[in-house]
Amino acid sequence: MAFRKLNHNRRGVQLVSLIDLIFILLIFFVITSILIKLTRGEARLYIPTPKNEPGEAQILIQILDEDKYLWVDHTAIDTLNLYSYALQDPLSPAAKVDLLLDKLVLSKRRLMERIALLKEASNGHRRKAYYVLIRCPDDLPYHYATSIVEEFVDNPNFEYGCVSGTVEDIRNSRNLAIKGNVIEIDF
Repeated sequence: MAFRKLNHNRRGVQLVSLIDLIFILLIFFVITSILIKLTRGEARLYIPTPKNEPGEAQILIQILDEDKYLWVDHTAIDTLNLYSYALQDPLSPAAKVDLLLDKLVLSKRRLMERIALLKEASNGHRRKAYYVLIRCPDDLPYHYATSIVEEFVDNPNFEYGCVSGTVEDIRNSRNLAIKGNVIEIDF
């Protein structure tokens, strides 16, 4: 049996798999850095939660669903006074809430228009400062509340808070009364 000839082929470093590995790591680090920047950008949106105690807000925005928002401000008093005679039980908070839902529900476009008008009216007038309470149901995605909060973030004339709650909480409230020029809702 003859011996095989000795092969002196030089074996080089296989660069193909090394280049593949470097490319995969590069993509991993690029995507990771982009995601970190996105989450940090979202973290800069400050959403305060009010204390669980009696408080006062000039505007209440209750998010009902994707395109329905209940806007309660000082005009709600006139609405309640004007239409409460038609209610079967004018003292019932549920009947008053149903009346407000019938008269004061806005679409997303109308809500943004009303916020823009309010921001324009308060520009430059520190005395026209508003506290806005935004209520969002737990089952709705987070971005519905943040899209409203973004409108108030950079304006010094607005303070805002965001809480969880549904319109059913308002409907089942212990008290919904008009006292002077204030609507008092006891959630």
